Amino acid sequence: MLIRTPQPPGHRYPQITDAPIDYAEFLKFFRGGHTIDDNLNASRIAETVQAGMLKSAITSGYLTKTKNMVMPNEFLLDISLTESGTKLIQNDLDREFCEMAVGLARKSIAENDGEPHPYVGAVVVKNGKVLETGYRGETGEGRHAEFCALKKINDDADNVDLSGCTVYTTLEPCSQRKASKKACADRLIKGNVARVVFGMADKDESVYGHVSLAEAGIEIALFPKDLIQELLTLNKKWSDTRRVKPLVPANDTDPIAYVSYYKEGTSIQDNIWLFIRPPKNDGGFYTVEDAAKNVLAYGRTLEEIGVEWRRIDAYKVIVEKLRHHNRANHSGSQLLNLV
Repeated sequence: MLIRTPQPPGHRYPQITDAPIDYAEFLKFFRGGHTIDDNLNASRIAETVQAGMLKSAITSGYLTKTKNMVMPNEFLLDISLTESGTKLIQNDLDREFCEMAVGLARKSIAENDGEPHPYVGAVVVKNGKVLETGYRGETGEGRHAEFCALKKINDDADNVDLSGCTVYTTLEPCSQRKASKKACADRLIKGNVARVVFGMADKDESVYGHVSLAEAGIEIALFPKDLIQELLTLNKKWSDTRRVKPLVPANDTDPIAYVSYYKEGTSIQDNIWLFIRPPKNDGGFYTVEDAAKNVLAYGRTLEEIGVEWRRIDAYKVIVEKLRHHNRANHSGSQLLNLV
């Protein structure tokens, strides 16, 4: 790490010989910056493997060396990993941070609603250094892992500068939320994230986070194959509920909208009545129901149920117009073929 305060007299400052002798691990040692003793010209130090690798890495542009100006009276150097150095060891770094995200995912706290929820962990990294981490439910019930990590960086999670950052998340970032919430993919795009590495795709048809990120020009990558399999096993119970048509019961709630369709030649009691009812609990469905409380359509959000509402309304209007037209022409065969 970078040292920014003087150490007590006689204290031993870090030495270049403290770094690993494997080249990839050697470069990783300096991510985020590392302060070392400026004694590289001493013969016993100059002859070491680490001193040789340092000289080579600086010449190659993988590391930078600057005098520590915070403590000018000390003989110290600040060594930092460059962008080129980060790219050189990206695969090693990816593996490390992906494993970290999987470990965080296992700490997820599910909502207390009796429904299965995914295990999700996220790690935000810049120049090989972890800025923050998060896991589902860490900072509040139902909060997504990416949101938790961003909120720890800046309490205003909608305005976090992610320029030059890579976000490692075990699940494809969400693309749709309820009206009062913002999708994780949108937050990452707004933050100008450079790269997103995710572990498993979300089978829900309403999730298209990777497409949104790609369209925004953000680089996308996947976790190593063995970690993907680990995540698929971890999240199987939840994942098996995706793309399965749920059995949605009628909502015993007050309607937020309704409409009636007049049947020509009948009393108002014979009208067709449809109602939009809100969910009873968080995570439930909005429903379109008839007067007998049969569920004709459902949606997770107001936007989704609005689409279904307009679809049903258009269908009912067309059907009634066709009925009127067919009665006028004394023919019902055309109507029967269309309804």
